[in-house]
This record gives sequence, C-alpha cells and structure tokens, in this order.
Amino acid sequence: MKITKIKAVGKKPVYDISVNSELYDEQNYVLENGVITHNTGGMYSSNKVLFISKAQDKDKTSKELLGYDFTINIEKSRLVKEKSKFTFNVKFDGGINKWSGLLDLAIDVGLVVKPSQGWYSKVNQETGEIEDKKYREKETNNREFWKDIISNEKFNIFIEEKYQLSKKTKILDVEEDEVE
Repeated sequence: MKITKIKAVGKKPVYDISVNSELYDEQNYVLENGVITHNTGGMYSSNKVLFISKAQDKDKTSKELLGYDFTINIEKSRLVKEKSKFTFNVKFDGGINKWSGLLDLAIDVGLVVKPSQGWYSKVNQETGEIEDKKYREKETNNREFWKDIISNEKFNIFIEEKYQLSKKTKILDVEEDEVE
C-alpha cells in the first residue's frame, strides 16, 4: 500500500482493541466499519516505555549506603533512540548529581581520557594533548570541570547523534498538499 494523501482531522479518541489470542489464531481484524486493528497490548499502545533499575551506592571503605545509582533504559520512545541508557546518581544528602553519566560520554567523544585506573584527565580541545592534571571521579562533579566540555560543539553533536531520534519534521507539521 502507498500513502496518497494525509488529511488533518484534529484530536480524536484512539482505542486499543484486542481479543483473547488464545481463542483466535489471527492477530489482525477488519471491523464492521472497515477499520483494521491488530492485537497490541501495552507495549505497542504506549508512547514511551522506560525501565528503571537501581543499584546501591555505598562508601567503598565503610560500606555505608550513600544513595542509589539509577539507570533508565529507553525501550520505546518517539523522541529518544530506543535502547539508549541514562544513568543518574542520587545521594541521600545531596539529591541528584547533575554531572552523573557525563564522564563516560566525554570519554566516548575523546574530550576526557582515563590515563590510569581511577584517574581521569581532560584533553586540551585546541591542541588535542592530554592535560597534566589528573582527577578522581568525584573531583569531576563540578561546574569548573565540565564548563568547557558541555559547551564544546563536538560534545553536543555527539550527544544529539547518540540519543536524538530524528531531526526531521513531524508528520503533523506537514501541510496536506505537501504529501502525496
């Protein structure tokens, strides 16, 4: 089948119709008014499906529980690439660490390197040389460390390409006479 015309009809109610698949072999149905439906269930009828997992964040020496590391897995989305993962560290005494998850991304794009186990160094954005100063992971959790990285065009393009689903115009924004 080929789409020949799209007509804007405004907002209309949508219904998820399904039948007991144990009783019927078919998954597609033509209703009395000619509408074709398919057994969908929750996954197909959802706009977004996110799975959130958590792991304990404990002090390495005292083993005291400090908070949790949350990972959000994108199973389905209209805005973010599926199978994307976002990590967030949440401490009991400080809330969400707004820098969490960025270190791995900065390494992936080449703006930070890991010269030795447990240490991180920034890469000079003009020369490409590894800077002498080394940081522990918790020392990177501040604006001073991140300000030149998050304003870097290469970093921002990398983030868009990694997570953004599309830059194309939504079909709802297309005028009727533009589509054949």
